[in-house]
Amino acid sequence: MAIDYSITAKALVKELGGNENIRNVTHCATRLRFILKDAKNINTDTVRKIPGVITTVEAGGQYQVVIGNHVQDAYKEVIKLVTIEEGNSEPAQKVGVVSRIIDVISSIFAPFLYTLAACGILQGILGVLVAMNVMDTSWGTYKILNFISWTAFTFLPVLIAVTASKKFKVNEFIGIVIACALVSPDYIAMVNAGESLTFLGIKVQMLSYTSTVIPIILAIWIASYVQRFFDKKLPIVIRNLFTPMFTIAIMVPLTLLVCGPLGNMVGGAIGDVYNSLYDLSPIVAGVVVGGLWEVMVIFGVHWGITPVTVGNYASLGYDTFTGIQGSAVFSQAGAALGVFFRTKDKELKQVSLPAAITGLFGITEPAIYGVNLRLKTPMICGCIAGAVGGGIAGAFHAYSWSYNMPGIATLPAYFKEGYMSNFLGYVISIIISFVLAMVLTMIVGFKEDKEEVKTSQPAEVSVTTKKMRISSPLSGKVIALTDVSDDAFSSEAMGKGAAIIPNEGKVYAPFDGTVAALFPTGHAIGLMSDSGEELLIHIGIDTVGMGGKGFEVHVTQNDRVKKGQLLITFSLEEIQKAGFETTTMVIVSNTEEFKSVESLAVSNVVQGQELLEIQK
Repeated sequence: MAIDYSITAKALVKELGGNENIRNVTHCATRLRFILKDAKNINTDTVRKIPGVITTVEAGGQYQVVIGNHVQDAYKEVIKLVTIEEGNSEPAQKVGVVSRIIDVISSIFAPFLYTLAACGILQGILGVLVAMNVMDTSWGTYKILNFISWTAFTFLPVLIAVTASKKFKVNEFIGIVIACALVSPDYIAMVNAGESLTFLGIKVQMLSYTSTVIPIILAIWIASYVQRFFDKKLPIVIRNLFTPMFTIAIMVPLTLLVCGPLGNMVGGAIGDVYNSLYDLSPIVAGVVVGGLWEVMVIFGVHWGITPVTVGNYASLGYDTFTGIQGSAVFSQAGAALGVFFRTKDKELKQVSLPAAITGLFGITEPAIYGVNLRLKTPMICGCIAGAVGGGIAGAFHAYSWSYNMPGIATLPAYFKEGYMSNFLGYVISIIISFVLAMVLTMIVGFKEDKEEVKTSQPAEVSVTTKKMRISSPLSGKVIALTDVSDDAFSSEAMGKGAAIIPNEGKVYAPFDGTVAALFPTGHAIGLMSDSGEELLIHIGIDTVGMGGKGFEVHVTQNDRVKKGQLLITFSLEEIQKAGFETTTMVIVSNTEEFKSVESLAVSNVVQGQELLEIQK
């Protein structure tokens, strides 16, 4: 495990004002989405420095913390630390209509997007296997895998009903029953047979609601008011039985008569707007989408396109938007790789290469927030390359035949027998986007490069540097931080410093300062020196799993400490008995604020001996 997300979660909850300030928390594919009572006093710079956090975004009344691929790990740890009260899913502050719509869409679709994409990839793989004559459509194996791949789309209203019920605070089982009624085999049979139905004398439009989006969202939204009405009016002794009955009995017919036809009309109109623009000029549409898609991601408004793409698969059997969106994704990955090749900074190389690789698999947040946007120029280069690639994809009429999130793993979703030129056009567009963004970034460069060149020249003005030395907080054998068996520390992503294999279980204050962070398990402590150095002392590897057993803390949060003061005692035997390493990391967590952090000790060290030298 690269990062201990229990530490990330504790730091996040603390910096976001504690449990009492957190109204709700959910997550999507890469972000923790917090709804806070008050976000005014949050130090965003501090939040962004927390290990495991890529960046933060404030949009739609949410404080979004970008984590990346490990967002579920972080969410599981955060949810242990907060108490979410029912009814706390709305932002404390008023937000605009557009922001509220985006919030609703993201809350509804985010939880099951990967499942939907997985089914889409399976469809694509089956298509490739059939085209290569590896599998025949008459085989039972194909038929079973094929109906599996379509299940999530056929019953999409049911998936939406689950998440929409949570969002609108409707009993989930009531929402599921409403959705199941819309895709009931009996109702579908009547639609296919062309039967004419009336309800209380009103004619029902016999529409199919499989794979639809907006009708069920409207239905659950209105159901929230119906449910609340009967909850208030009915006596408590009959409420649990009759509220569901009345809500279902009212909402299913109302959906067939009003919500369904209205939702289909709205969804069709939204889709028609984009598709009409695409039909006017696929190249122009490709340039706009390829150039601006990742900008939409930054502002969190990209969720607004989800109903359009899902609707296209349902009505057309394919989607053009995803076909040109891929160029924007691959271009940002290429720009991050360009940073890797261009920069001379070791730390930036360590960040940019993994970000580029992750981007190739469709998760662009690490590339955008961790590299490109921070350096500005690579982000612009990526947008330019994405626009070029998007125009090419539009010219080739690149299609996506099943729902997916663009990336290397989802390439089969763009292939269909008889449409080879469209598929090749898509492949060409993403390759050009990737390579062009990389080359442009390497040619144009970015601010850090200029600073490196400038500082490497002989200085004409004398600059006085200040050095600070930090003594060792414990005794033992010193090893290089890069030799530690935990990637989160050895990569120096959490900061530079040294590691010590202790020969006694005592940790002392290495300087005068304040206890900035203290973990309940006692396995780690954060200190702030009076001169501004932030030090993390992490006892053992993965020792958070001991739950505090074998650790005794002698200070409390925000305590003033003096150099040489005993902070923590711990049992080496207990740690080893539990199967964990005792190696203790001593890390300057705000390393980026200094010119250098170097280890002074080369072998053994005793508590109080100088361990690190910091140059300011």
